Amino acid sequence: MSASVNRVTLLGRLNKRGVEVRYANGGTPCASFTIDLTEISNTGQEFTTYIACEAWGKKAEASSDIAAGSLVLFEGRLKRQKQGERWETIVTGFELTAVASGTQGNG
Repeated sequence: MSASVNRVTLLGRLNKRGVEVRYANGGTPCASFTIDLTEISNTGQEFTTYIACEAWGKKAEASSDIAAGSLVLFEGRLKRQKQGERWETIVTGFELTAVASGTQGNG
């Protein structure tokens, strides 16, 4: 058996849609959100990658207080899940942290 590591750290802006909290059948909170990662290429062109994320547990509810456009840090792991007829890859974890409260971006 081979060893592997599935760990993701994202630093970006909370998408303009903000955080949506729902509850699983057992009552466990789940926060869904998108983190926008903006990078600049070698040619100076700016491009953004949108990463779908989810946070579970008590801290998921608190994440709904983070304003859209805020700079956030999220740590988790890659997870594949089926959406209708297709599969998608998301980052799942337990805590979304605002890096600088009140910081707004273009989100």
